[in-house]
Amino acid sequence: MIASPERFSFASDVRAYSQYAAEFDAPIRCELLYGDAHEAINRLARKFAIVGGFARKFDIDRGLPRYGPVVTALQSYLPDGSRDPVEAVLDLTRDLQGKYQKHLLSASSKILWALWGRDILVYDHRGFLALQGRFPQLRPREYQGYCLAWISLFAECADEIAMECARQKACGERWFHERVFDWYLWRSAR
Repeated sequence: MIASPERFSFASDVRAYSQYAAEFDAPIRCELLYGDAHEAINRLARKFAIVGGFARKFDIDRGLPRYGPVVTALQSYLPDGSRDPVEAVLDLTRDLQGKYQKHLLSASSKILWALWGRDILVYDHRGFLALQGRFPQLRPREYQGYCLAWISLFAECADEIAMECARQKACGERWFHERVFDWYLWRSAR
């Protein structure tokens, strides 16, 4: 359950995400953009526990490289600012569903976040459960509603996150604060 606004505490989330960003997010983004995208998706799938959504019968068993359809689809989703982030997540979800025969909203948002590094709100089941505790009308896999709830709650604590980031001399950019908030949501649903 998420704490009331006056009881938010982000100190541990800032520390945890700072370390995670340096060790995983930045290197994986570079790998996706400039290195071996197939290996980057493989590492992402393992790290985010989304491997199960990508059955091998839809890539390897068809003679394609592992995660080949994902890598191909991502060529239409480069982080060039030409797409609305919410629509991009929904479009990639549909694209991947057509290839892997499974609804992959969480995976799509996580992959696009890794590729873009900003603007994408990560849909995660634990984050959803945390938000649903505050917004009971929120329904699973309804990404637009999830984004509205996420933005609403983030607005309540954005200043506290920014102050904690400044106190710890962590990144002061909004995208970083958003990921700290994601970390907080994920931890709150435990």
